[in-house]
Amino acid sequence: MDVDQLKAFLLVVNTKSFTRAAESMNVVQSTITTRIQMLERELGKELFKRDKRQISLTSAGRSFLPYAERIVELSREGMKVVQLEHSFHDQLVVGTTHAIWDYVIFEAIDRFHTTYPDISVRMITEHSSIIIRKMIDGLIDWGIVFYPVHHSKLELIPIIEDTFELIAAPTFTTPPIPLIPDDLRTLPYVHLNWGGSFSDWIQQIFGSHYVFPLEVDHVSLLLKFLQSKQGVGFLPRSVAKSLIHNGVVISLPFITDTPIPKRMIYLVQRKGNISIEHTEKLTEYIKIAFSQ
Repeated sequence: MDVDQLKAFLLVVNTKSFTRAAESMNVVQSTITTRIQMLERELGKELFKRDKRQISLTSAGRSFLPYAERIVELSREGMKVVQLEHSFHDQLVVGTTHAIWDYVIFEAIDRFHTTYPDISVRMITEHSSIIIRKMIDGLIDWGIVFYPVHHSKLELIPIIEDTFELIAAPTFTTPPIPLIPDDLRTLPYVHLNWGGSFSDWIQQIFGSHYVFPLEVDHVSLLLKFLQSKQGVGFLPRSVAKSLIHNGVVISLPFITDTPIPKRMIYLVQRKGNISIEHTEKLTEYIKIAFSQ
């Protein structure tokens, strides 16, 4: 057996899909199928039960799983040691969203890198669900995500309870009284879907089948359209506060019978492969960034 076969096996276990496993490894699905078949032939046992609706591990697959995980982990650690030799003490792969990178933790990561120049830092930008999946697959060591995850490989640390601010460009004419949900239908409202409880809350205001006149998927686009359309939109408070402080946007008073949702932001780290000293220091910097 080789490491690629074991990686394919683990990806199918985690994604419960040959297609998604192939996407993660940037290969065609037939390659994943062939690797699994070769691994099963070598072991003399079937590792998966397959039917039209789902994929699950056989008894042999469940027994083999912890050994495959350890072999792949040892392979990664061995490659890291060789690659970092004479250059860096360690490498840290950090993942979070565009909004968190750009408007909350850039200075914290910069400070950490300055304090520990012997640590190679690689930064990855993805949605929370993909960050979590890549952490389980061993591709990311440390991340910041918007919902809790419970997995034997991951340690979860709450950072801060966040909520959302209604914001606009500084040139927006602030109304004499607080805005209400009905105003979002008459004003130029620029929608950025923050997912989770925010999506549920917005659906209560607009209805589940409402089509927004203008919807974006990135904070920088939201800011540009707020300026050009003289509109309003929502940002997580953790993101909005630095923009408000720097005069990029203003916060608008907003009253609603249905409370604006709150959500916890979490730091997630992979167990056993990061120096406790460095992890604690990075956590300290991140918590300061969110509390400022």
